[in-house]
Amino acid sequence: MTVAALTMYVEPAEVRDAYRQLAETVALRLGTTLEPAPEELPALWSHPELLLAQTCGYPWVTRLRGQVRLVAAPRYRFDGCEGAEHCAFILVPETLEASSLADLRGKRVALNSLDSNTGMNLLRQAVAPLAERGRFFGEVIVSESHANSLALLQQGHADVVAVDAVTYGYLQRAEPERVTGLRPLQRTRRSPALPFITAASRSDAEVQALREALSDSLAADPELAERLAIEGFTAVDEATYLPLLDWRREAVEQGYPVIA
Repeated sequence: MTVAALTMYVEPAEVRDAYRQLAETVALRLGTTLEPAPEELPALWSHPELLLAQTCGYPWVTRLRGQVRLVAAPRYRFDGCEGAEHCAFILVPETLEASSLADLRGKRVALNSLDSNTGMNLLRQAVAPLAERGRFFGEVIVSESHANSLALLQQGHADVVAVDAVTYGYLQRAEPERVTGLRPLQRTRRSPALPFITAASRSDAEVQALREALSDSLAADPELAERLAIEGFTAVDEATYLPLLDWRREAVEQGYPVIA
């Protein structure tokens, strides 16, 4: 019952298909037959026979640490990415009169998820010094995806969003109309890119084999690498992602434990 699915980036469709191809190619290189994977991310991440998946760094440090093994982080080619790190773009409508984060006080913010690193944690860390009595924004909207957050911003239902550089890059490249009328106000600090993970039961040798299969799959198919905008993979471990907890602690110490 081995499963594998890379479903953190599913838009545009060409990107979703490319990640599916990568997962299938890795399994083929390892001589593994895949069964249908759970569609819900928590069920996928916790599957006892997980071969390969991608998760967000914040759920890993807060919920998945010790329950899965880290494999590698992609090195993306987009603006806002450097090595195996990326940032979030804090975006506002082009028509909004704002030149700094302070100008967003009382505005409506859309978050893809309350446990997102780029959509919530990095934004919280950036805004914390500006919060007063634990509040900064006028309204918090949970959109359930970065793409939904961008749509809310375009439609005038939100005033600001934080979207990771990879999502923004994929959409800007293939469907630029989905970011039309928006501008980056600021970039967050850089953070480790979304890690690829495997089941906790996998041995060191199996993890290394996964790393090699990922790298070999891209090297053998430059067109796939181009569609994914991935130039390679970097091995990661727990220490890579622990700073995400430091940024949470900084916000808490400044009296801003949750986006509000």
